[in-house]
Amino acid sequence: AMLNSYYARHYKGKLILRFDDTNPSKEKMEFQESIVKDLATLRVFPDQTTHTSDYFDKLQVSMEELIKKGKAYVDDTDVDTMRAERDKGVESKRRGQPVDESLKLWKEMLAGSTVGLTCCVRGKMDMQSKNKCLRDPVFYRCKVDTPHHRHGTKYKAYPTYDFACPVVDALEGVS
Repeated sequence: AMLNSYYARHYKGKLILRFDDTNPSKEKMEFQESIVKDLATLRVFPDQTTHTSDYFDKLQVSMEELIKKGKAYVDDTDVDTMRAERDKGVESKRRGQPVDESLKLWKEMLAGSTVGLTCCVRGKMDMQSKNKCLRDPVFYRCKVDTPHHRHGTKYKAYPTYDFACPVVDALEGVS
């Protein structure tokens, strides 16, 4: 944060403090307040403070576009099987399903239905990548057990950090 603050001042940019609040079970307002206080102690004062959750509606639209373009799919594979398939480079049984089926399951996720809760959205990437994290990573998952600290129970499906961060960077003009 100190280096970012320095570069923002030096190059006449602006320092954006973004809270990546994409996982409601790991977020609390007190954490954010503590971070702001700690930054002030270091004499780091952001020009703007944002939250990834400010963009949840836009992120949902972006996700739906990726599904419609066949670049992502909804998967109901259990975690252990998904992990084993990823490790072996084996595609999920859901990877090749019709877009309409993924869109139907996506709506279930957004509603937080019983069916939706068993699903996640995965990006279609390279299942043979040497970097196993890039083997169809999860872009969205359902969380209904804990209300979001800013939005309550409005959202049932949440973007992962890896999906949300580059999209929000683009929306905020971060380079």
